[in-house]
Amino acid sequence: MSQRPGSSDVGIVGRTFAALRHRSYRLYFAGMAVSLIGSWMQTVSAGWLVLRVTSSPFLLGVITAIEWLPSLFFSLLAGALADRVDKRRFAMITQGLLAVQALLLGLLVLGHAASFWPIFGLALFAGLVSAFDLPVRQSLLFDLVGAGDIINATALNSVIFNVARIVGPTIAAIIIERSGEAANFFTNALSYLFVVWALAAIRTSKRAEEARAARVHEPLVHQVRAGLRYVVEHPLLARMFLCLLAISVFGYNYVLLMPVFAKYVLHGGAHALGVLLTCLGVGALLGSLTMAGRARTSIRSLIIAGFVYPLSLIAFAETRSLVAAAFAVALLGLCMVQFAVRFSSLLQTEANAAVRGRVLGLYNTVLVGLAPLGALQAGAIAQAFGAGTALAAGAVVCLAAIAIAIAWPQAKPIIATDQLYRTARVEEITVDVS
Repeated sequence: MSQRPGSSDVGIVGRTFAALRHRSYRLYFAGMAVSLIGSWMQTVSAGWLVLRVTSSPFLLGVITAIEWLPSLFFSLLAGALADRVDKRRFAMITQGLLAVQALLLGLLVLGHAASFWPIFGLALFAGLVSAFDLPVRQSLLFDLVGAGDIINATALNSVIFNVARIVGPTIAAIIIERSGEAANFFTNALSYLFVVWALAAIRTSKRAEEARAARVHEPLVHQVRAGLRYVVEHPLLARMFLCLLAISVFGYNYVLLMPVFAKYVLHGGAHALGVLLTCLGVGALLGSLTMAGRARTSIRSLIIAGFVYPLSLIAFAETRSLVAAAFAVALLGLCMVQFAVRFSSLLQTEANAAVRGRVLGLYNTVLVGLAPLGALQAGAIAQAFGAGTALAAGAVVCLAAIAIAIAWPQAKPIIATDQLYRTARVEEITVDVS
């Protein structure tokens, strides 16, 4: 009897790279591997450019916030679009627009025209495009690999993201020193072409196309409203989003506070910050690889990871030496990815196919759109009580939210379960979580 890929009889290498057996995902994976390195090169170069032309850390924060803010207002709409448009072609358009944005940044620098307002405008443009791009590409991933390999594909995406986070900034720093920021922007613009090429070569299933065609004539506003009701009334997703809300605002601010922690808690400089960020990336990469080797996940393992992640954040917050902090932040990176991959995978497998794009749109609204609010509260607490206290307090809020989500009484849905829920799976979830 033959074994399905991802079964226990398949070797660890086979399990780790199971999603790559899908031709369409191999193309997507290759394109994103190149593009993510270019994106990290642009991230480093854009920050350096803003500081060079403005000499203002505050304005750097403004530029960062304006790239996040559109997700708060447009991700839900983007999710509804993902449920009714050709996701592959839509992603080709958004990736092409992001390539244009990178190209314009490079031309600004090359023409000595870079100043705050043009950079601000291009950052806002990139934020708007990304708000529509992310939910569409996330829901496309499920179409490429199916439910059986979605956790592996999500983990492999995390692998290339964390490899790019290590490689991209290193290359960017060398290029900035030798050639200036423009070369990095042009490189990133070129890297998007690899994704567009991969998307053009991908072929999605006929089932996905038929489901999309059936929803094209439904009013967009009604789709958004139905997606929100679906999440609120779903016995598992509502609880997951309660946890995500707390973690987005209170549990994902460690990168923002890392320079403050390195300087004022560890009494170090740029070297200490570099060590912490490198160890965080290494831990995250290890977490991605260990998750890629798993054939499946469960509600129970997500709950465990949900508790372990804030505890690792508290452990890091309590360190007072660079060596201890380096080990703690590597553990933090590993636990963060273990939780994030499980959460994203279960979100996609438990959401009904008809509303998956809208569920992922809400996911980006909460995770990305609320990031500026989280940055504000973390900065305020760190200013008053220190970075360690800000991190630990946020972790405690996350632990409380997870406990509340588990203990919250089961609500009865008021919409037709045969249209939106998979009844047998819902009963299984209720037993596991309660």
